[in-house]
Amino acid sequence: MEEISKIIKMNEIVEVGKFGNVLIVINSIVMITLIILYTHQHLYALISLFTKPTQEKEAKKLHSFAYLICARNEEKVIGNLIDSIYKQDYPKELMHVFVCCDNCTDNTYDICTKTDAVVYKRNSNLKGKSYALDFLLNKIYEEDYDKDIDAFFIFDADNLLSKNYTKEMNKSLDSGIKVCTSFRDSKNFAVNWISAGSAMSFYRECRIVHHSRKIFHLGTYVSGTGFYIAKDVIEKYGGWNFHTMVEDIEFSINCALDDIYVGYNENACFYDEQPSRLKDSLNQRLRWCKGTHQCFKLYEGKLIKKLITKLKLTCIDLIIHITPMPVVAFIWLFIYLILMGINSLVMKLPIHFYLDTAIRSTYSLFLITFVVAFLHALIVTILLGKKIKAPLYKKIIYLFTFPIYMFFYIPLSFIAIFKKVTWKPIKHDYSKSIENIEK
Repeated sequence: MEEISKIIKMNEIVEVGKFGNVLIVINSIVMITLIILYTHQHLYALISLFTKPTQEKEAKKLHSFAYLICARNEEKVIGNLIDSIYKQDYPKELMHVFVCCDNCTDNTYDICTKTDAVVYKRNSNLKGKSYALDFLLNKIYEEDYDKDIDAFFIFDADNLLSKNYTKEMNKSLDSGIKVCTSFRDSKNFAVNWISAGSAMSFYRECRIVHHSRKIFHLGTYVSGTGFYIAKDVIEKYGGWNFHTMVEDIEFSINCALDDIYVGYNENACFYDEQPSRLKDSLNQRLRWCKGTHQCFKLYEGKLIKKLITKLKLTCIDLIIHITPMPVVAFIWLFIYLILMGINSLVMKLPIHFYLDTAIRSTYSLFLITFVVAFLHALIVTILLGKKIKAPLYKKIIYLFTFPIYMFFYIPLSFIAIFKKVTWKPIKHDYSKSIENIEK
């Protein structure tokens, strides 16, 4: 192993001095730490390659479900969602649909009232899904609809449910799982590299992360939509009192801290519309970054304490999820290159030494990030096969654009530290029925 006090470049030995030694050591420690922290993600990828989706045991009882939908100006898509719910292979008397029309200015309310759903209007300056969801739950309990409900599904207005969705999720509830998420498929993967990148990130989450954590019998987390919560869990938290900009992750964190197991049913499939406009995608992910920073401030210490004192391994993913690792890595890279440049001037080192150090350090970090994202996308594409609805040539192209999509998280995470972020609606206009999607 080379002595850290010497850098060999073009057959010449360069003395970097004591300060340079310290910088090299710290840089090595940072890089090794990042590699260790993400090792479990690579283990998940390997596990997913060699294991098949698991099957749930048949349920002994058919449970009653509420389907909660919070919608703001979703007239183009919400009718298809409600239609897909009522077309479930499940007894209709056990299905109760509730809609919160949240600050709507279009025909969403009128469309919903023509269905069998129970519909409420909400007009408030408190904007965001979390507030609308809490409002909807309060209404359900105020009007005693909760008496006939065993668990609550959470859906977004642009979702669609496969015919066997409720039947599959009922198996999980009947097995005793209090909170359970499901497989998120995409309505519009093939539109462009932006929708494909968003869809691939969820495919990776489902097929690699959720699947592998299920294999290891570890709890996972919920993500946005497509999950149920048992009635007693809702009552434990007094409704939906999670109001960071990533209320789903905040809820998952509280489940981990309170030893509530979050399951995954990979045979229950729902469809989601991904942003296809770059501006919408950036706004959405900026909000997510801001929300994870909020959760980092509120819960990082509690999660670390739970991990250390109770060996709660579920906390590992959540700790990594809310810690701004990309920001830490690139801030350190920036500091490292500046200090190494100062050291080079003081030590009167050859200019090519500094340039070589800067290029290799930057190149290595970007290359590792690109390769990991590419390989995970490749694994997912192989595993899901025809389930990803796109021509082969597009699947190949999107393997290479996925790392670019993921790179945007670096500046967004950094911007979210300083910028005041407000909730902005994402326009949904991919209006297709469940029959057309699954054809």
